[in-house]
Amino acid sequence: MADGYARVTGRPQAVLVHVDVGTQALGQGIHNASIGRVPVFIFAGLCPYTESGELIGSRTEYMHWLQDAPDQKAIVRQYCRYTGEVRTGLNIKQTIGRALQFANSAPKGPVYIAGAREVLAQKIQPYSLQQDQWRPIGPSALPADAVRDVSTALVQAERPLIITGYSGRDRRTPELLVALADLVPGIRVHDTGGSDVCFPFSHIASEGSRFSTHECTKDADMILLLDCDVPWIPSRNAPPKDAKIYHIDVDPLNQQIPVSFFPAHGRWKADSYTALTQLVDYMRSDTSVIRVLQDPKYTTRGAARAAVHESRLAEIASQVHLDDEDRLDVHNIGSVLKTSLPDSTTFVVEAVTSAQTLSDQLQPDRPGSWINCGGTGIGWSNGAALGVKMALTDMEEGQACEGPSLVCQVVGDGSFMCAAPSSALWVASKYEIPVLTVVLNNGGWKAPRNSTQIVYPQGLSTTASDDEINVSFRPTPNYAALAEAAAGSEVGWENVANRPEMWMQGVRVKTVKDFKEALRIANGRVVKGGKGMLIEVLM
Repeated sequence: MADGYARVTGRPQAVLVHVDVGTQALGQGIHNASIGRVPVFIFAGLCPYTESGELIGSRTEYMHWLQDAPDQKAIVRQYCRYTGEVRTGLNIKQTIGRALQFANSAPKGPVYIAGAREVLAQKIQPYSLQQDQWRPIGPSALPADAVRDVSTALVQAERPLIITGYSGRDRRTPELLVALADLVPGIRVHDTGGSDVCFPFSHIASEGSRFSTHECTKDADMILLLDCDVPWIPSRNAPPKDAKIYHIDVDPLNQQIPVSFFPAHGRWKADSYTALTQLVDYMRSDTSVIRVLQDPKYTTRGAARAAVHESRLAEIASQVHLDDEDRLDVHNIGSVLKTSLPDSTTFVVEAVTSAQTLSDQLQPDRPGSWINCGGTGIGWSNGAALGVKMALTDMEEGQACEGPSLVCQVVGDGSFMCAAPSSALWVASKYEIPVLTVVLNNGGWKAPRNSTQIVYPQGLSTTASDDEINVSFRPTPNYAALAEAAAGSEVGWENVANRPEMWMQGVRVKTVKDFKEALRIANGRVVKGGKGMLIEVLM
């Protein structure tokens, strides 16, 4: 929840955990916040360090010995921007202030502070800090020669490509990236991470979102990497050896990734919004660039790019089959979601093997309308969707809005199972956080099979059953019933009946007709009624 809230607002959220065992329970969550560049402040207790009543807070229960880890902070240190310890109450605010500076400074991420019970029980005189002296590091810009070199390279290239991953986290950045693409017709923009809407899908320059495997890298003669961890897979779709490559990122060396050898002819540690502002301003004002861009070849390139984009949209549309009794696959699901839910919907997506196809069908344009994890710890979306909804609700207060925004969690059954779904559903019910959850039930984990077949394309996994490689969930849980049970609702219901008196409703669907009807109910129930709903899609 803290992760989701922080992604929307950009403000760190606090998480309290219990000594070493609570720290370990952070598990995949702290990986996701670290890789996904999410500011989270984590505070953990430490076991008391006195055992005979020497100080207030001394050990009083048997677990105070069992939970005394030799180095508790080491459990999470490699995932944190900062770890620290409160050793006296006299500077506790300074310790927290310093941690928040790290959390808020790019690349943003989790920070971890621990304190023993004796310290937390210490009596001190009230004091305060001047908050304006505890600000994070401000955004950095490109040097003048870098602005010139990158702009010139983009303009002179025949097949320029921009690869991004996180730049859309700053909601102002997609508009600047559009301005840059419009200035240089023929540019292509590819999103490798899919964690945010970095570039509108409907723009002719868009190559859509793929997890670093798109073929567009293979023929590019100039590539600009923009806030991107993994631009391509070197063994699968590396760019030409003579391609000119520049990298602009708040972390261009991937400091926390030991093996990361992506080449670049220039790297700059700079804020994407600031850097794009510089590039766009330079191209609009430099007379030599303006003169070059008047060449008719750019108009021709733009027209060719528009034709390619139109063809791609037609190919995507051809994959959809929407007769009432058609069974549901990812293409149909994405298409029906796009046409049935309000344009203001925010999709929180953790569909793993289905995510890229889902993106093709949802075709997100609006900044912030698609939020994916960015990390690889599955189960993220169960809590993140609730945090996203809470953040949007807080931001909408006092604003002129047509109504509350809809948050739609789209999650694979494997991911849904991996992060205590009943706990998330119960929290949503208890605190009345209305979210529409769509569980894609394909009966198991598909990613392990896909990964194995990349390495062993002729291996046993190509013919083995899901049960034989232990990735099957069949017989599958009834996730719709689980949702109602977890929220405290009565179970034992007609599948498609609308039950407005219940806070949580679960529905199972198999066909396009059933799915459309379930979404019709969801529009009234979740958006207007402020209640929860889970739709389990049997694929």
